[in-house]
Amino acid sequence: MVDPEGYIDINIFVYWLGNHPTFGRASYEWIKKIEEAPRGKYVTSALTLYQTMVIIAGLTGKNLKDQELIEEVVNSIESLSGLRIIPLTMEDVTQAAKLMKEYSLDCEDAMHLATALRSRAKEIISNDEDFNRTPLKRRFS
Repeated sequence: MVDPEGYIDINIFVYWLGNHPTFGRASYEWIKKIEEAPRGKYVTSALTLYQTMVIIAGLTGKNLKDQELIEEVVNSIESLSGLRIIPLTMEDVTQAAKLMKEYSLDCEDAMHLATALRSRAKEIISNDEDFNRTPLKRRFS
């Protein structure tokens, strides 16, 4: 399997699905790139799906009991042809605890970084500037 070019951070999906007034357009441009890419060029964690569901539920006033909302979020992300969704492993969580200290990250960002590093992604697609302190190149616009 080919190493992915980029790890897609949660904010890309939240800004896209939530039609964010400031970051929605840039996120949509990334979504188009992911749709046009070969399978596996981009990767994200299963954690991203869960976090996206939680945030979109909050933004829409819905909750995680709303099966239609869950299916919509999952199907929207899962249908992106250039994206591979990989599991969050116990090793990622353990590594995240070390990465939190090493790069001054919160736990969620550290778990995404651990997963991205395990997948051998070359960059992280995110507007979160905290990733500027990590070994991955951050891209957004």
